[in-house]
Amino acid sequence: MNKLLAKKMPKTTAKKILGEDIYRALKEDILNADLPPGTVLDEAKLMSRFGVSRTPIREAIRRLISSDLVGMEPHRSAYVKALTFEDIGEFFEAYQLTQRLVFILSADRITGKQVETITKIEKNIAIAFRKQNIKEIRKLNDQFYAMVAIGCSNKYLQEHYIKLREFSSRLSAVIHKSLIGEDWDSHAESLQQDHDEIILALARKDCQAIGGISDQDVLLFRQKLYRALERPVPESARFDALN
Repeated sequence: MNKLLAKKMPKTTAKKILGEDIYRALKEDILNADLPPGTVLDEAKLMSRFGVSRTPIREAIRRLISSDLVGMEPHRSAYVKALTFEDIGEFFEAYQLTQRLVFILSADRITGKQVETITKIEKNIAIAFRKQNIKEIRKLNDQFYAMVAIGCSNKYLQEHYIKLREFSSRLSAVIHKSLIGEDWDSHAESLQQDHDEIILALARKDCQAIGGISDQDVLLFRQKLYRALERPVPESARFDALN
């Protein structure tokens, strides 16, 4: 874990590294599971990694704490917050309900041009899967669902959904890393089929079908996550589609 903190920042010539840059870099490391839950954010090692003083490091850590990605106890170093099963259970409740509403509204309101953009993103996701590029998959997957959210034309739902998607990115990274070298191809195939069904329902403006598709999307996500964590899916999480 300490080696992860010590990796060097890409060299820059005229750009000064600020707290914002450090925050973004560490946030990416956390969302990609390169800094796993429980990793201590040693200020001295981070100062060495980024070549900065303590002030911007602490600024970045404060932002990570406010983003609920990092925790800190009195008189102790900051650490990457754990993914508790209680948090995961509550996340899936909120995620399923929010995504279902976003998807239904998007199917009603999305434009043809937006559907075309989502389709192009899915093609790039397929390429990233073939390369087993987890970071690229996460980035493109976030873009895919963000574009669906934009299609719902409701800024409040969109902001809430994107926040939930940020937490889901950490969970997705856990899944992807667990499947490298094992069930990667079948995992990629199932996700591509899932995305294709979403795109088709959006293109047809099928508000009725997309509610069930959204529920199945979340169910697939949940099952893969608990399998990666080597835990059975909780009975309370095994509920039928809401429609």
